[in-house]
Amino acid sequence: MSIVAGAARAYRAIAVLCLTAAVGVLSGCGGEVSSGPETVVTVTVTPTVTAKAATPTATVTGTPTGTAKSDVVGRKFDLGTIVAVEKESGVPVLVLDRWTVRGVPDSTLAERGVPIRVHSDAPFENQNTKVTYRIPVAHGAVFTYRHCVALDQPPERKASTLNDFAHLQDSEKVVLVSLSSRGQAVEVQNDPAC
Repeated sequence: MSIVAGAARAYRAIAVLCLTAAVGVLSGCGGEVSSGPETVVTVTVTPTVTAKAATPTATVTGTPTGTAKSDVVGRKFDLGTIVAVEKESGVPVLVLDRWTVRGVPDSTLAERGVPIRVHSDAPFENQNTKVTYRIPVAHGAVFTYRHCVALDQPPERKASTLNDFAHLQDSEKVVLVSLSSRGQAVEVQNDPAC
């Protein structure tokens, strides 16, 4: 039944009720005409509308369904070179050879990171432990490529990809990885050495 048909039916039922009440008032109990004050009956009809809500639909695309184990849970940052990119449960995983920064304890680097700047010196050094760390890449991770133009100028910056970062030239191969609380790479930027 449509809303309009339902409202019309309710209105007719109320009209019949009002007409019956009016006849009763006009005829009185004994059939005599009453000469008392006029009685006005006002009826307000409020139709009730019931609508069925549409079922919402949502499409989610591009989200990895699998999970991959991270070797760096608990760190906020990591530094090193990408030696390989693998897939685990459909998630890309960086295999990182961890490096250190001269004069900065690893615990400080893990908590605060290090500034990435144009330089000609060698502030980073390989730990040479032959241990690598697996870091899953979060969906939507940002890769920022930095290239040194000159020591006295800021580096050129451009958006990049995981694939590009897996093939950086040796002078730009050290990367700083920002990590989520789950140990996933959410931002990766390379060192713009001159």
